[in-house]
Amino acid sequence: MSFLSWERLRVNCRNWVKHLHKKIGMIASIFFIVCLLLTSINAVKAERPVSEVTYMKSETKKDPAIEKAFAKEFGLKKGSDSIRYFYNKIDLNDDQVPETFVYLVGPTVCGTGGCSGLLLEEKDGEYKVKTRFSLVRTPIMIHNETTNGWKDIVMYVTGGGIEPGYHQLKYNGETYPSNPSVEPIIKEEKIKGIGILNDELTQDNGIVF
Repeated sequence: MSFLSWERLRVNCRNWVKHLHKKIGMIASIFFIVCLLLTSINAVKAERPVSEVTYMKSETKKDPAIEKAFAKEFGLKKGSDSIRYFYNKIDLNDDQVPETFVYLVGPTVCGTGGCSGLLLEEKDGEYKVKTRFSLVRTPIMIHNETTNGWKDIVMYVTGGGIEPGYHQLKYNGETYPSNPSVEPIIKEEKIKGIGILNDELTQDNGIVF
């Protein structure tokens, strides 16, 4: 299980144990936490590699311009917000100018369903936000299919009572949908393309903001 998943579970479990201990006793609360951990492990295992997708790791070079863009979008401050980020550059609209997909990890940008992501366009040396995503889990699949001239994006969604599955995000002419959980489900065998941000989330990787 990733560091991020364990950290969220640690905080949630601590609060639940305090509450459950008062209500139903120590034995019942321990049983509940064990069941929770087993369920979470199974959810992580469901995010297996897709056979028709070629995967790539994120970039490792720190980018101050990217940091400026996501700090402004999420209201983050260096030194006070504990954030790590991952990014890849990939051309989504075949104009020979790559877009940048950024994945953010930290207590202020993550929840039980996933973390936050941004699709950035570079213009005049600065990054502009094209789409802000929620409930993001890595890796992100860039599908070979296109809609309105832009490649479809596929994200795996699980948690929060949502049935696990891959959801297809189509470009509407201006932006992509921000919430993958409400988009159409695509069968795994139909996903073909490139998987970006294919990194194992641990305490020691990612770029420190």
